[in-house]
Amino acid sequence: MAPAAEPPWLAWLDAARAGETAAYGRLVEHFWAGLVRLARGLAPAADAEDIVQDALVHAWDRLANLREAAALPGWLRTAVVRRCLRHRRRAILLRPLDFVLGLATGTAAGPELQIDAVRLLARLPARQRAALVLTEIEGLSDAEAAHEMGMAESTLRVHRHRARKRLRQWLEEESR
Repeated sequence: MAPAAEPPWLAWLDAARAGETAAYGRLVEHFWAGLVRLARGLAPAADAEDIVQDALVHAWDRLANLREAAALPGWLRTAVVRRCLRHRRRAILLRPLDFVLGLATGTAAGPELQIDAVRLLARLPARQRAALVLTEIEGLSDAEAAHEMGMAESTLRVHRHRARKRLRQWLEEESR
């Protein structure tokens, strides 16, 4: 039985490690479709190619850290998965901003309004903020959020209603 042939990307990896950018380009072309497919499974499809590109730039900068050449496919997949998770965390952090800004305008807002949105959320009393965040931002049902907060569903709804009302008032005051 003949020994298994080495994949062509091993030679490209050696050349890329030596600083040959064209060889790294061939590596990128070889792995691109699979990495984009992976990213689309973990992040919004519209962001997948940007995430993969970011992971590949990061990988190029750290290519010398790859100890075993045969580990390259898994190493690249790990880089993409980590970038997808970071992208998801960032999107979750921005959700409160979108929600608060939507109460006022219904349109996309600039960084100044986003900072104001964070400040406004921070001004809410703790229970109102928690009720709003758990249901509107985290997507928990009223029953789940009420259980998490140790209160009746009706009490949770009152806190959420008051939070919305206060946010609207503050946003109206600031727009004057």
